[in-house]
Amino acid sequence: MQGAHQQGAPLVSLQEDEVPPQAGPGITSTLVLSVFTAVLGSLQCGYNIGVINAPQKIIEQNYNATWLARHNASIDLATLTTLWSLSVAIFSIGGMISSFLVGVVSEWLGRKRAMIINNALAFLGGALMGLAKLGCSYEMMILGRFLIGAYSGLVSGLVPMYVGEISPTHLRGALGTLHQLALVIGILIAQ
Repeated sequence: MQGAHQQGAPLVSLQEDEVPPQAGPGITSTLVLSVFTAVLGSLQCGYNIGVINAPQKIIEQNYNATWLARHNASIDLATLTTLWSLSVAIFSIGGMISSFLVGVVSEWLGRKRAMIINNALAFLGGALMGLAKLGCSYEMMILGRFLIGAYSGLVSGLVPMYVGEISPTHLRGALGTLHQLALVIGILIAQ
């Protein structure tokens, strides 16, 4: 007797064109589309992690121009450094707060609906950051970064949860890695 048979597993002989019974359903177009769409959120999250460093001087110049328009004086270095530090750090604060809400939000709205509604945070945050210069407001930039951070915190929990739930068991590990892969590709693109 062979080892597998001794443990109670039946010996199965497969023809070349047969699929093993434990393999389950394969990759379908619906699965590919669903996973790809969900993982785009991870790509955007990664992009927003890395994008803030490249335009630092431009953002600081905008903060100085805004300060000058409001106070008729150039911004002092300590205030500029504080505003810049807040602009960078507020992303993590938004992400930290929203990451604690992933379980509640996903149970309340469902995984798919939570990800769809979460995109509103991304659009609103992006709009605030994009219009901050036009609105002469560093507050808009900071609030936009906070909202993008909140979006990213929710994405970091919702996407792997959703992908894991819709994936067939035999593909779950492979498809589950796509969240992290998209995240680091987003960081790479941002650089």
